[in-house]
Amino acid sequence: MMDLNMDMKLVFGRETRALAVRVGLGLLLLAAAAYVLVVMSIKENARLTSEIADTAERTRRQQALMPAWASIAGLSQNATLGVLSVPKAEPVPRTRVYLMPEQLAHMAQAVGLESLEVTLNPASMGQDPSSIQAQGVFSGQLGAVREFLMGVARMPSLARIERVELRAADGRLELFLQLRIALAN
Repeated sequence: MMDLNMDMKLVFGRETRALAVRVGLGLLLLAAAAYVLVVMSIKENARLTSEIADTAERTRRQQALMPAWASIAGLSQNATLGVLSVPKAEPVPRTRVYLMPEQLAHMAQAVGLESLEVTLNPASMGQDPSSIQAQGVFSGQLGAVREFLMGVARMPSLARIERVELRAADGRLELFLQLRIALAN
């Protein structure tokens, strides 16, 4: 009888251990599934929320500039051909090119823009020896920006305008302008 009791304990002990291992593995799989379903979805939700906020901010900025672009487009359609005509090219002598940032700043000031920074890039002559790159940042109202751009377009020494960027900043427009000035031989 003792033998039978001992055999039952051994069998019962092995079966219990095997059951405990199976339950443990099941709980482990359940925890992994919960992690994948809950934690990963929370992380994905946070990422998507961040992307939505970024997109909303970009859209808000674009909406702030849309009236300005529409106004510029409307005003340019009303401009006379004389205002838009290309002037006779007069390259700047190389000995006087250092005055161009000051000339751009004066042009901006004359139409009511504030010159935040105007510089020349001598290294740009490596790309095109017949011109030099000038760039500037200006701040002001839409009408002044339009007048300034029209004035720059009429500059006899203008080789080309490379980049124009507008953005709203503190109730004003901020203009970044990058252009090339033709140089005399």
